[in-house]
Amino acid sequence: MKSSTASADSFRKVAPAVSPVAALDMPDVRTRVLEPSGIHMHIYTGCDTPVCYLSVLVEGGQAEAGMPAVAALCGIMHSEGSSKYSGGDISSTLDYNGAWIKSVANSHHMQHSLFSLNSKLDKVLPVFADMVFNPTFPSKEFDVRREALARNIEVSQNDVSYVARCASDAMIMGPSHPLAIMDNPEVLRSLTRADVFGFHGRGGAVQVFLCGQVTPQIEELVAETFSRVSTGSAALDIRPFEPEMVQQKIIRQEDATQSAVMIALPAIKRDHSHYLPLHLTVMALGGYFGSRLMLNIRESKGLTYGISASLLGNIDDASILISAETDNANVRRLIDEVASEMQRLASDPCRGEEMWRLRQSASSAQASVLDSPFSIMDHHITSVLSGLPRGYFDAKQQCIASLTPDVIAEMAGQYLRPELMRIAVAGDIASL
Repeated sequence: MKSSTASADSFRKVAPAVSPVAALDMPDVRTRVLEPSGIHMHIYTGCDTPVCYLSVLVEGGQAEAGMPAVAALCGIMHSEGSSKYSGGDISSTLDYNGAWIKSVANSHHMQHSLFSLNSKLDKVLPVFADMVFNPTFPSKEFDVRREALARNIEVSQNDVSYVARCASDAMIMGPSHPLAIMDNPEVLRSLTRADVFGFHGRGGAVQVFLCGQVTPQIEELVAETFSRVSTGSAALDIRPFEPEMVQQKIIRQEDATQSAVMIALPAIKRDHSHYLPLHLTVMALGGYFGSRLMLNIRESKGLTYGISASLLGNIDDASILISAETDNANVRRLIDEVASEMQRLASDPCRGEEMWRLRQSASSAQASVLDSPFSIMDHHITSVLSGLPRGYFDAKQQCIASLTPDVIAEMAGQYLRPELMRIAVAGDIASL
């Protein structure tokens, strides 16, 4: 008995071996053009369970809506009724057949998703398709949903992270950029059903993504449904960012127990040759738990519970965002530490064990994309939503494998310069 216990204790003191992530292959999807609608249907079959995931992308999102709330309301209202089905019919049909739907307004697309058992798809697909393309936005439900959204925005206006993010977006994108517009509850309450219905009617090109256990019968059922759909041709409102010259913006939130700090820097778009090495450099700065910002500002200095840095690339443009919350009295100190870590990454880049941790974390994130057929299809959907260049997944693997300290130093020295920072702070502070 003692020997067994000693062996167990010894086992707990020995960390398991960590192996490098093997080379990964992103499966291709098969594309079929549906006639006469001309819709491109992307198909991936890689599931042993008889389920399917169907996602419909319609061009026209937050930017094209004029204000985010219009697109958000449009997404919310799709399930409230369509030309053939009431909201109650939609809900009961989905529930009875064990299906699940979700509608989301992205920057330049509306995305409608359906998860269903293969055996029930013929029951729920007609309801889903009519909901997506022929919503009626019934007046009573519209009034309720509009007021609920307005109240949510009112609550958010007291959230320092929300307020700081809105200010940061305006600073880095430019205050007139359609993706930097901040919703106003009173303006939202003045919206009419016709405003949202008009936005829906301006929808552009459609793409369909189907994955799971896609049998020939399932494929033909989906193809037949969407081959008869009429699609629009509205152009996307894509604009480059125009960062403001102002370097700092403080939004006073009296009685806030903490301040939210958002630090944004201009970046390069996804098709730039520096984008992937910069992505890994930003990850080294603050993109995982062992990053420089986490180890210094959270673990060593104790200034925040969490801090992160991300390279955000979309169809319009790209930016680097560093975000954290801290005590009102520590805002200046936190900002100074961020600037110091940015400079240190250029003069003393990752090496040795730190470089190994960074590569392992980046490789693990890559591997997670291949977790399931659904996550694989989500990658292909993201390729459309974010404008990923062809071969992005393989190029990222190659970048991870070839990353060197010199590359990190070059990227940090060129793009992570403190003088490029746009700082937005929301909290109970008067100045920096």
